[in-house]
Amino acid sequence: MRIRLCLGFYLMFFLCSTFSLESMAQEGSMLRGKVLHDKTDESIPFAHVYWSGYESQGVVSDILGEFQLKWESSADTLVISHVGYVKLKLGKNQLRADGRIFMESKQVELKEFLFLAGENPAFPLLRKAIANKNINDPSNLKSYRYESYDKMIFTVDGISEDGIRRTRFDTLFDGGHLLVSESLSEVTYRKPGRRHEKVKASQISGLQSLMTALVSSTIQPFSFYEDYLTVLEVPYLHPLTSDGFRKYDYFLEDSIQSNGTTAYVISFQPQETKGYLLGRGFMTISRHNYALENIVFSTTNNQSNLQFELQQKNRWDGQHWFPEQINSIYLFKNFDINGSPMKLVSQNFISDVRLNEAIPMKEISRVGLIYDIQNERYPMAQFRRDSLTVAELRAFSRFEEMDAKNLRRARNVVRVFSQLLTGRVSLGKVDVLSAHLFRINQYEGLALGMGLATNQEFSRHFELDGYFRYGFRDQAWKYGLGTSILFHDPLESRIRFSYSQDIAEIGINPFVRTRTFATSSDLFRAFLAQKMDAVEKYHIEFSQLPLHRWRLGLTASSESRTPLWTSNLEMPDLERMFQSFQATEVGLNLRYVAKEQTSKVGRQIIPGPIGYPVFNFHASRAIPDVFNGTADFWRLAFKTQHQWRKGVSTHQLNVEGMSVWGAEVPISYFNTGFGIQPQERSFSISLPAYFQTMRIYEFFSDRAIYANYSYLTGPLFQHDLNIMSMAPQLNLVQGFAIGSVNHSFGEEAFPFQTMEQGYWESGVELQNLIKYRSGFGFQGIGIGAYYRWGAYANPIFQENLFVNLSLRVAF
Repeated sequence: MRIRLCLGFYLMFFLCSTFSLESMAQEGSMLRGKVLHDKTDESIPFAHVYWSGYESQGVVSDILGEFQLKWESSADTLVISHVGYVKLKLGKNQLRADGRIFMESKQVELKEFLFLAGENPAFPLLRKAIANKNINDPSNLKSYRYESYDKMIFTVDGISEDGIRRTRFDTLFDGGHLLVSESLSEVTYRKPGRRHEKVKASQISGLQSLMTALVSSTIQPFSFYEDYLTVLEVPYLHPLTSDGFRKYDYFLEDSIQSNGTTAYVISFQPQETKGYLLGRGFMTISRHNYALENIVFSTTNNQSNLQFELQQKNRWDGQHWFPEQINSIYLFKNFDINGSPMKLVSQNFISDVRLNEAIPMKEISRVGLIYDIQNERYPMAQFRRDSLTVAELRAFSRFEEMDAKNLRRARNVVRVFSQLLTGRVSLGKVDVLSAHLFRINQYEGLALGMGLATNQEFSRHFELDGYFRYGFRDQAWKYGLGTSILFHDPLESRIRFSYSQDIAEIGINPFVRTRTFATSSDLFRAFLAQKMDAVEKYHIEFSQLPLHRWRLGLTASSESRTPLWTSNLEMPDLERMFQSFQATEVGLNLRYVAKEQTSKVGRQIIPGPIGYPVFNFHASRAIPDVFNGTADFWRLAFKTQHQWRKGVSTHQLNVEGMSVWGAEVPISYFNTGFGIQPQERSFSISLPAYFQTMRIYEFFSDRAIYANYSYLTGPLFQHDLNIMSMAPQLNLVQGFAIGSVNHSFGEEAFPFQTMEQGYWESGVELQNLIKYRSGFGFQGIGIGAYYRWGAYANPIFQENLFVNLSLRVAF
């Protein structure tokens, strides 16, 4: 009887085990599993999985560590191999019912590069891959479309995905992450560089949010074929470049069977003493066009506050390679909880890919990223790549379990955060415009105010707005009212009417402000503003995006100006120069920003990552005797800014010019120089795209042109200290400007200094002499010296030399 019971027990155990294994392994005769790190439970991407004796039918795990492998009844052993991990062999009876496979990492040691007879076997493969970069780069395709499910996880390093409370962090967050955001996008691209993304659904831990995809779509390079991988504006040398042979060591680790052909696994690491702005990891090069099948690239500088790992898996469709999965992992060491850094994981899963279709231009919006959230139509559960983990579910249920009051507060926080990115905070059908809350300059001092505008809940095509402001130094109120009509979405066509009683600095060109390398300089220059006119203005503008990345504006205005800066000028013979006047003006504005991926939320256009070159142009005509106009002049102005990199060096070029001419040209429209030094000389901070040695309002011209060029080298060396580091970069700067006054003022000479003989300035900076941890990266402190020379040099040497502090963000 006991024997019968034992045999029955073993038979039942065998059947249950077999049933569990078959349920895990044989769904459609496929083995489904997931490869994980045995200590951290983190997914291991791009592990090679195959049955012993069937190497040619192997597969590679995806960015989640998941794989599907055809079940082989005649095979006994499953083999899993990966660079950096101990090779694993499992018998069928060792496979877990849940499909998880744990690998043990090897001891992390830098390999020593040995120069043996003959050539490194990795080099011929790398040369072929480099030669084929243009063929395999997705940006060189005629066109493509795809859908993308994106997930972003905000968490603390150490929280496990299975919800088992192993650490104090699991207990603190109840076994879940801080936040989980999801979005579904539709992407369309047409060569050259015309890309449009429409976000169709978006949520953050169960709370709807418009802005979650704004980060996930730009957090990692889509194409891994550029010479440099740029992360947060920092260029890291790609190992798949000719320059990489001088700075990386390469090791041919393995050859595997994948995508029906042979692929080669090549690991890379920085050569000794060349580890700055380089990475380490491995890449798999397929014999199909010698393309990147997958790559893992991570930082090597452990001193940096921002450490990351980039992963990408590409898919071969029989003709082309195209990204299939993208994963980014970021650790923010300066943002920690109980000593463990904050962690951001961004996962992108691409599906429904269509390549080289004929896409009409009208199908690609002028705006790069549009939020058209339709969560009811596109429920996120239908588009997820996999089900949510326990830790992710806890991030969602944490909000679902809130009482109504706290849930409402959480939703308001997410909504306000999203709206702050647009400069608008919603109060029902009205938005608060943050740009009007305060401003500071030398004329008004501190000025406080308020701006309000109706939003999309009020009307999708019509907007009313207004503002008021009080300056405590000039003790005066300013205000304005306006209305805008959006009547053609594809071209973003708008008409705006406005009225204002305000002040305006003299000599300022009417360009639309665009974020560039000189944005901080422009803000500081606005802070120094002193010479103002009181302006009452009626204005109408028609604007649209007629071409990709171009904005056109047609304007008409009538403004009454009274100079506020001439009370202390003793020039009775030229009094008429400083009288009030009326200008009735019509004009044209053009702006072009290359590679700009703007975003649209509701009616608002939000600039995306900075693209170069940037070009602005203005032309206008002041017509006398129309609406009491007394001014009679033509005005032209242009400004172009360009920044480009060559290796780790950065070049910046700023060129701008203006001209105003006619029978009656008010001095308010003259150029007032290109300086950024305050009126009283002081020790200051160097700011790009301006003369560091020229005082504001030092020169006046009715025609002028200015050019500034800078060349910033890569780090001369890298030396890490205890709490800071040194990585000095040499910045060479050259500036030139010339201007003149051709307007006639009768017999009187023009009373201000001009630049007919040309103004010269040369400078040299040592940036990042000291770097200390700040935010995600480092704050760099350096020193610069600028010298004024040529016709407008001062007679004393010391008066031409300006020593400035250099402050830069450095990673």
